[in-house]
Amino acid sequence: MTDRNRAKGTTAAKPGGHRLTVGRIVAIALAVLAVIFIAQNRQDTSVSLLFVTVTLPLWITLTCATVVGIAVGWLLNRRSA
Repeated sequence: MTDRNRAKGTTAAKPGGHRLTVGRIVAIALAVLAVIFIAQNRQDTSVSLLFVTVTLPLWITLTCATVVGIAVGWLLNRRSA
């Protein structure tokens, strides 16, 4: 283990294997909950953005919001690295 990995609290992954960390378990659990939440909300809803109002199934709206959130998180994480 290098000093840099020790400072971050991580260890080197074995070649060909992925390490299942608490963060990854939480991320997987949140992703599963998001999919269940989206699947259970299928009614129509009105969505307004600036001057446009459209009626969409709520699952499409939730999926779009989730994708935008993932993209923003990925971009912000990428910048800080």
